[in-house]
Amino acid sequence: MDGPRTTESEKFTQVSAQNYIRNLLNIRNRKLRKAIKGVVLSSSIFFMMFILISNQSDSRKSVDCFQIIEGNASEISFAAERGNDNFATDNDIRKRAQNCTIFSGKYHFPASQEERDFPIAFSLLVHKDAVQIETLLRAIYRPHNVYCIHVDKRSTSALLDAVKSIANCLRNVFIATKLEDVIYEGYSRLQADINCMTDLLSYTEVNWKYLINLPAQEFPLKTNNEIVKILKIFNGTSSIESTYDGRFEYRVNESYIVNPKTLKVESTGRRKDPPPHNIIVGKGSAYGAFSRKFVNFAVNDIRARDILKWTEDTFSPDETFWATLAINKQLGTPGIKYTASGVPDRRLWISTSVTWNPEPCRGKYVRDICVFGVGDLHSLVLKKELFANKFYYDYQPYALICMEKWIQHKSLNSLTSDLDLKYYRDLINS
Repeated sequence: MDGPRTTESEKFTQVSAQNYIRNLLNIRNRKLRKAIKGVVLSSSIFFMMFILISNQSDSRKSVDCFQIIEGNASEISFAAERGNDNFATDNDIRKRAQNCTIFSGKYHFPASQEERDFPIAFSLLVHKDAVQIETLLRAIYRPHNVYCIHVDKRSTSALLDAVKSIANCLRNVFIATKLEDVIYEGYSRLQADINCMTDLLSYTEVNWKYLINLPAQEFPLKTNNEIVKILKIFNGTSSIESTYDGRFEYRVNESYIVNPKTLKVESTGRRKDPPPHNIIVGKGSAYGAFSRKFVNFAVNDIRARDILKWTEDTFSPDETFWATLAINKQLGTPGIKYTASGVPDRRLWISTSVTWNPEPCRGKYVRDICVFGVGDLHSLVLKKELFANKFYYDYQPYALICMEKWIQHKSLNSLTSDLDLKYYRDLINS
């Protein structure tokens, strides 16, 4: 992490003070020099010591994460300007995981009997930055849950080796049996999730109740204990964003392919056949909290498989497949709560908090999504969603560092007093 640094302004102050002393003591008049020498030395040395000690104290000042969570403006400003030149590389993470006893010691958090009786499966899609992957995994890991990690086929061997080393230390963490060459906005992104879901359905050691899929750039807003309490209230209902939006019809009315030169998804201009089983195509998020029955339906139901096949040459099918299974009530998809008008209740999508441009963002926008900065944490911790998307470990790094400290503090102390369970009961019962 950060060590003490001397800023340019501090260097200027130190040099100026040194020159000031040197000039005073270089007076040509001997008597005058002798008379003031003692005063100059004592006062100037005191001045120099004050400057150096003050600067050293400031450079060593640590970030107070809990003041940031409370919204302290000066602490937020201080943390936002602090960087970190000492991030762990993929190879560093691999080396750390060579000693499993020490490495796994960071993954010990208390778990209630309620948590152990309600295991959760996680599907993690990763393509870079083992340090951020490990930060997320550390926050959500419990020995009674199960974790499938899909590593992009195009990732570096260093990343794959790092994830393998992590999985080797944690018995309930494994790499997907089939890896995809994931193309942004292409079908392979959805297939990667399907691969992990298939593996998790076959995983017999943990009878998980829900599956949550995550990218490495998300981070939890709730502890495992809190997530369990919320999902128990949902009682088999999935948290899926699903609407119909005619503005996105272009994504499914034409056939798309991946350009092998640019590796981008492009339209062929050819009209696409209508979807099977007389369905309408929904629009939603790639991420959700899916009941086990929903996952089994999505992977194994013949109609769901027909729909999945049909999406192969559409644009960004990860944002339509889950939504389509949910919005077509005639499919009988399990775990969907419908409104009186027969559409999925969008209020139940509490999986992920996303800040879209032009909503307030104290970090920066990337593809119109806020990459959170330290100034966002005060409002983030009050959100009702389970996770927040997104963080970059190397952009305002104390945003992620402080979120980890906050969630660890709550987990280690089993804190749930600020969890408004009535809010989630009202979602389900209204």
